[in-house]
Amino acid sequence: MDDQGQGAGGYFQGPASRVVEVTDDQLPQFIHIDQLPINLVDKGVGLKPVFGKNLMLSFVYMKPHSVAALHAHPEEQMGLVLEGEYEFELNGVRKMIRKGDVYIVPPNTPHAAYTYDQSCLAMDIFAPPRTGYQEMIAAARKVMSLDEE
Repeated sequence: MDDQGQGAGGYFQGPASRVVEVTDDQLPQFIHIDQLPINLVDKGVGLKPVFGKNLMLSFVYMKPHSVAALHAHPEEQMGLVLEGEYEFELNGVRKMIRKGDVYIVPPNTPHAAYTYDQSCLAMDIFAPPRTGYQEMIAAARKVMSLDEE
C-alpha cells in the first residue's frame, strides 16, 4: 500500500491532506488512558470519559461485587470488554460477557451490569455524546472532594 491509501480496494481513498484547520472546541489530540482522571459515580464503579464533538467513549471500571444500575438513555451505545468479566443485562436478558465480547445497546433500551468475584474494564462508545454525562462527572467530582475533606 502506498502513502496515499490506495490499498483495501480504495477504502481509504479520498481527498485528504496531512493537516486540516481546526477550531478551538475540537482539537486533534492523543491521550493515554492513564492520563484520564477516574470519576467514581457509584460504589465500585468508576468512569474515564473522553468527549468528542459527535461521539464519546468512556472507560468503565467496576470492582468485584459492584453494580451499574438498570438505566436507559436516548443515545446509541456500544461496548467492548477489555479485561475481566461482568454480567450484562440488556432489555431483560442477562449474559456473562468477558474480554473481547461486544454489546450493542440501541437507544432507550434498558441495560445494567453486575460484577461478581472479578473486576471488569470495558470501553463504552456513545453517539451522540451521552446527555448529562458531563454533569454526572462534575457531580461525582464534587462528592469525591467533599469526602476527602
